[in-house]
Amino acid sequence: MIGLYAAQVRAAIRASLSDRGAFTLQVGGMVLNDLVFLVMWWMFFAGFHSVGGWARPDMALLMGLMMTLVGVTGVFAGGYRDMAATILNGELDGLLTQPKGLISRLLSRESLAGAWGDLAGGAVLLIWFSGLSLADLPWTLIALLVGGVVYLSASITFASLAFWASGARSFSRELMDFTLLFSTYPGTIYQGAVKVIAFTLLPAGFIVLTPASLIRSPGPEALAVVILAAGGYAGAALGLFHLGLRRYRRGERLAG
Repeated sequence: MIGLYAAQVRAAIRASLSDRGAFTLQVGGMVLNDLVFLVMWWMFFAGFHSVGGWARPDMALLMGLMMTLVGVTGVFAGGYRDMAATILNGELDGLLTQPKGLISRLLSRESLAGAWGDLAGGAVLLIWFSGLSLADLPWTLIALLVGGVVYLSASITFASLAFWASGARSFSRELMDFTLLFSTYPGTIYQGAVKVIAFTLLPAGFIVLTPASLIRSPGPEALAVVILAAGGYAGAALGLFHLGLRRYRRGERLAG
C-alpha cells in the first residue's frame, strides 16, 4: 500500500509541475502571503517584545512548525483539501471498485503547488529564527509528525461531514482555515471555554502549540500527551469517515 501511495503522490506532483507558469505563480503567491503574515508578527514583537511569556523565537517556532506541516501535508496528501467535494460529487463510486485504502487514495490524488511555498517558508523559520539547535532535531521531527497527524485527522473529520450535510463542501474548508488561524496565536492567550475548544472540537492546540511545547521542554510526559492526542484524533477521524462511508454505500448520498 505504501508503494501505491508513493506512486500516486509522484504522479500528483508531476501533474502540479506540468504547468510551470501556474506552479511558479502559486508558490510565489503563497510565499508572499506568508511573508505579509510574518511581517505583521515581527512588527508586533518589535513593539511588545513578549506576550504571555512568548518572545519572537517562540513565535518563529510556532509559525515554522505550522507552515512546514501544512506544506508537507499539501505536497504529499493534498487531496485532503477537496475531500468533502469529492464525497458530495459522488467520485467515491469509482474509487470503491478499487482495492482497499480509500482514504490514502483520496489524500494522494492531488499535490498542492502552493504548499511548496509554505514548506520553504517554514524551513527558513525553523532553521534560522526559532533558536533550535541540532540537538532539537529529533524532537522537531516528532513534533511535525504528530502535528501533521492531528492536522490531517481534523481535515478528514471535517470532510466526513459531507456524508450527512450538503453544505459541508465549503464548511469543512472554513473549519480547517479557522483551526489553522486559531493555531497561529501564542497559547497563553487562550483561557476558559476558548481553551477547551482549542484542545477539543478544534484541535488547534495539538497541531502546533503542544508540539512546540514538546520541543522546548521535551520529556516522557509531554511525548505521551502528543502521541495520545494524535492517536485519539486519528481514531475519531477514521471512525467518522467509515461510519459515513457505510451510509454512502447504502445509497444515502447527498448532492453536492
